[in-house]
Amino acid sequence: MQNQEIKQPEKGPNAYEQAVLSWEAQEFIQHEKGWKWFVLAGIGLTAFCAYSIYTDNWTLFIALAIIALLYLWQHFSTQPQMTKIIISRIGIKAGDKEYPFHNIKAFWIIYNPPKIKQLHLRFSTGFKPDVILQLGDQEPGELREYLCSQIREIEGMQESFSDHLIRIFKL
Repeated sequence: MQNQEIKQPEKGPNAYEQAVLSWEAQEFIQHEKGWKWFVLAGIGLTAFCAYSIYTDNWTLFIALAIIALLYLWQHFSTQPQMTKIIISRIGIKAGDKEYPFHNIKAFWIIYNPPKIKQLHLRFSTGFKPDVILQLGDQEPGELREYLCSQIREIEGMQESFSDHLIRIFKL
């Protein structure tokens, strides 16, 4: 009997660079906030702080102040970077993070342009949160067709309630 060599997909640092599909997109969506947003948020924060002082709930007052300061610091110090997303034969690479197909349980695409253009990945381990990748200008039909040949698709998924609130309130 002859030994036949079975070719496995190349695994290594360059395997993720061999793109089947690739695109660039922002790592997250930074919602534009005008002065009206900050005035309304300030009024809401002031009302909650006044309530906490009125009810002698100093813990709530301190928590609100810390949350507000952390939000402002994060908002003004963090800008979304352009991330190169590569779909290869062995997995998905987004920036410097690699997600092999064997660790991805399922995917779904939420496409409602111009507001929502996202690829969601759910992992086999229950401890890892879902990853959301922005599609940018990538054609969702072509992406879906290739990913369906590699991993299971969850059809009919919609934007989560928390993501919907974040988008509405521009958080």
